[in-house]
Amino acid sequence: MKITKILLLLAMLLLITACGSKTPFKVQKPLDKASLVYIYALSQITEDDDASDPEYSIRINNKPYMQRMKEGEYIVLNLKPQAMSISATKKEISEQVLEMNLAVGKTYYLKLSSSEDGVVDFKQVDNTTGSKEIIKTGLAGSSEESTENIITEFVKSTETESMEVKAVAPAVIPVATPQKVTPPPAQNISKTDEIMKAYEMKEKGIVTDEEFKALKINILNK
Repeated sequence: MKITKILLLLAMLLLITACGSKTPFKVQKPLDKASLVYIYALSQITEDDDASDPEYSIRINNKPYMQRMKEGEYIVLNLKPQAMSISATKKEISEQVLEMNLAVGKTYYLKLSSSEDGVVDFKQVDNTTGSKEIIKTGLAGSSEESTENIITEFVKSTETESMEVKAVAPAVIPVATPQKVTPPPAQNISKTDEIMKAYEMKEKGIVTDEEFKALKINILNK
């Protein structure tokens, strides 16, 4: 009998030590456009309890939440402000479902407990009661919400730093200023050269003799 009590005391000591290493409760505020939901279970271990008592499984809109809970733990969820079905199961025997209409900016406390035969009692408590009781628990697991969770009811944090997209100014292509084209200077052509060109035109049949004579007179009269 003494050995049984010693073993139970050792099991309780290990459990207390494990709970002591957990992240203590931290008050949070709902994210922007979200509802904050705390789910917690107070420690109910007695000398007659089994130290290997199974964990609670949580489902949100019939989708499993990846992080399970033990007694003496809590989880915190930022959910979309809408109609939500949240359920809890222990020992895969009894599932207790809460149908809720979540409001934006509101905080909710959901309390878990179970009977010796594994029947789950899952209910919403008022914020005054919940805020006093939940400080006796520690955070379940090592993270508050898993980014890989398939549940789409979560509201993402807006504090996550995003890459800033800088507007790139369109490249300015310089337009060449049209340059003024200066005509080449007129060549000084002598009257003799002009007459010779007119003569060649006459020889090629471009102008007649009479036209050649007229051109010759015009050239000489310049």
